[in-house]
Amino acid sequence: MKRFGSAAVAGVVLAATLITAGGASGEELKILAPPDGATLDRSPLTLIGSGSSGTLEVVLNGRKVDGIKQVGKAFTGPLALVPGKNTLVVKSGAESRQSTFEYQTKDAGGRSYRYHDPVQEGECKACHPQGVGRTSPVSEAKLCNTCHDPKTGYKYLHGPLGAGQCSICHDPHGSANPAFLVMGVRTLCMQCHAQSRSQSHIEKSASKQCPECHNPHGSEKQFLLY
Repeated sequence: MKRFGSAAVAGVVLAATLITAGGASGEELKILAPPDGATLDRSPLTLIGSGSSGTLEVVLNGRKVDGIKQVGKAFTGPLALVPGKNTLVVKSGAESRQSTFEYQTKDAGGRSYRYHDPVQEGECKACHPQGVGRTSPVSEAKLCNTCHDPKTGYKYLHGPLGAGQCSICHDPHGSANPAFLVMGVRTLCMQCHAQSRSQSHIEKSASKQCPECHNPHGSEKQFLLY
């Protein structure tokens, strides 16, 4: 029997709240990709977001963008960037969001935002078989495992994996972080492991990253040690 205690599952719930919250209560408009502040090394790229089911307007660098498709509350479409700074304004119903990102035509030194392969290849239906904006008919873990090998063959499972919630740690659309993590490793781990004991442990570990000692998916040893 795989072990992931109530504390681990509670951590999953906390992380889900912190990571997926889109803003104050009642706010529906979210720009999922590319994220605000991203550095990008290719164009055109895919805009992904969700808002209200009302009127949608997308403006890039002061010009209205054509070709953005909206299905229900979800919207997606191509964005043709210009070298340097780009400013995006999305209006959905009564809400509006502005974001900026940098398009560098040269190597950005590994800091560029990368799209998940299905998104990059325009294969939205690979993860949304019932259409963009619709919930997959299978569990999140089962969906991810259609392409990625299961990581559940351990005696001890990390809480998010044990709960089948891959997107707690990995962004299914894209990321500038390794392994499509939703944020930097230490910051991500501290979303759940914020206890005083964990804080002290991290301070003593100096510049080491958590996965150097702990397997983020699971282990045969306690504390997910290698």
